[in-house]
Amino acid sequence: MGRVGVLRQYMATVLVNLLGVSYGMISGWSSSALPTLQTSAGDERLLESGAITLQQASWIGGALCLGGIVGTLVGGAIVDRLGRKWTAWIAGLPLVVCWVLVIVANHPGYLMGARFLGGLAGGIEFVVTPLYVSEIACTSHRGTLSSLLILSCCLGVEFAYLAGALLHYYTIPWVSVSVPVFFLATFCFLPETPSHLAKVQKLAAAERSLRFFRGIRSEKDTIGEDEYVRELQLLQSVHAKDATVLSWSDFTSRHAQLGLLICLTLMALNQFCGCFYMMNYAQSVFAESGSVLNLSPSLSVIVVGLIQLIGCYVCTLLVDRIGRKILLLISSVGLTLGQSVFASYCYGQELGYDLTSFSWLPLVCFSVIVFIGTVGVGTMPFVVLAEIMPQKIKGFATTLCMVTNWTFAFIALKYFSTLSIVFGMYGLLLFFAICSLLGMLFVLLAMPETKGKTFHEIERIMEK
Repeated sequence: MGRVGVLRQYMATVLVNLLGVSYGMISGWSSSALPTLQTSAGDERLLESGAITLQQASWIGGALCLGGIVGTLVGGAIVDRLGRKWTAWIAGLPLVVCWVLVIVANHPGYLMGARFLGGLAGGIEFVVTPLYVSEIACTSHRGTLSSLLILSCCLGVEFAYLAGALLHYYTIPWVSVSVPVFFLATFCFLPETPSHLAKVQKLAAAERSLRFFRGIRSEKDTIGEDEYVRELQLLQSVHAKDATVLSWSDFTSRHAQLGLLICLTLMALNQFCGCFYMMNYAQSVFAESGSVLNLSPSLSVIVVGLIQLIGCYVCTLLVDRIGRKILLLISSVGLTLGQSVFASYCYGQELGYDLTSFSWLPLVCFSVIVFIGTVGVGTMPFVVLAEIMPQKIKGFATTLCMVTNWTFAFIALKYFSTLSIVFGMYGLLLFFAICSLLGMLFVLLAMPETKGKTFHEIERIMEK
């Protein structure tokens, strides 16, 4: 495969991941603009109904997860009917409406609706983007391209943090709405994925799409392109039987059952390892641990977002070099150690020990946890999900796993703070460490490596 094909795969992946950038911006916008809506210029954004209360702010924040659950169900319902391309395009529409609501907002209800629509788009995006990218990518680049989903979300979050610190409140939505508008204007010109076209028995269109994403202009150019020939043969032979309606027997094979077990466990690890909670409640974590960190809220979230962004970038560099399983193991071990050390420090504080000479430890632990978590546990579950499930049930399985992930995210945001009050910060951190350790053992014993393997090779491994 030539450079043209690789360039087209990266171009399509970057375009579809503009959804992730825009979702990340609406996700991070809440952290940078609420609940006081205070901007760097010193002006306070007051709605006609008055200042936003803490209860209203909590609903504005939580609306994102509720929208994500609905969006996942919507995405799962249409991704096989409309195809990957048009499902992704539709996800851009609520993002435009979302930012328009922020622009015209004169009541907290508008902001709740905006966040709900942002979550709705995010839910659809997390269903369709892994499918779209994994189905257009060649084997050697699939891991890198798939990992760009989380990188794009982190990039959007960091943009939101910077915008909240540097721009006027009224300026932020006008800048932000340009991202989904550009996506809607450009993405519609790309072809549908070869796999979906073959699945709906459009074999000629599937072959044209495969040629486009492999940089092959005609049959004469296929000489020496062994991977292209194999992919085309698989499209013609496998998907004829995949067009049938799902039945219970599709879920009883070893491949399907093991794939669902692995992916659902990784979704639980993704949320219960503690990274998501700590990134959303960084200030509370530092305050309760007695850290010497003395940064303003706007600056602290920028630093946290930057660490997360660097972790995602490192992940894209390593995923096709050392593999998915190794990254997950390294990440889980690092999280277990980081959370355990952090918990020990907090427990020492609770017992009244003088830990002044170790007051730097929470900052180091926090940075390590965010970085090492993003490198593996925060990113790899979505890469593995797109690779390891049987093609026929992939749409349903992706929907199920993403609904599970959104539900776990809602639980983490809603109830983990209560756990920290009941058991102390050290108790919550110890819970995260135990979850990370259990996740490491599961990955070590149950999960196969998928690096460099075609979907057919992965299927044979999973059936053993």
